[in-house]
Amino acid sequence: MSESVKLRKTRILTEIATLSAMSGIGAMIPIPSPIGSIALDSFPGYFMALWRGAFSGALVFAIGHLLSSIRAGFPLGLLHIAIALLMATVGIIIAIVKNRFGVITGLISGIILNTIGVVIVVPVLGWGAIIVITPILFLASLVNAIIAGIIYKILVKTYAKY
Repeated sequence: MSESVKLRKTRILTEIATLSAMSGIGAMIPIPSPIGSIALDSFPGYFMALWRGAFSGALVFAIGHLLSSIRAGFPLGLLHIAIALLMATVGIIIAIVKNRFGVITGLISGIILNTIGVVIVVPVLGWGAIIVITPILFLASLVNAIIAGIIYKILVKTYAKY
């Protein structure tokens, strides 16, 4: 393995670790909801899906959700594992859609998938909770996506100068 390949792999691993840590910080900023695990933990996942693609974005999204769940005390129990997998899927979809249709469309697809993913909590909370949680989840996802999009655009412009 060449030195440049090792350096690239090390850089991506470092970015995943750093952005996962940022997810942990974002998890400390919850958005008031009945669940307690909705927070600003997703913007690093949104960003990483745009910046490095599907695999890296999926990892950061999943780790971010698990950190947020830990902070909230795992209010949905083992269902948080399924939610982490859903979040990983959100990262994959964002990267795929971004590569095909652009950044904004990628972010919108992530917001939509994240929001409709609320049905995953029905077995625990029931259908009535969907009415309460959906607008909160949409707002949280929108805020996370906007933060990620702004950071992404700034970095792309910054790197374009060099």
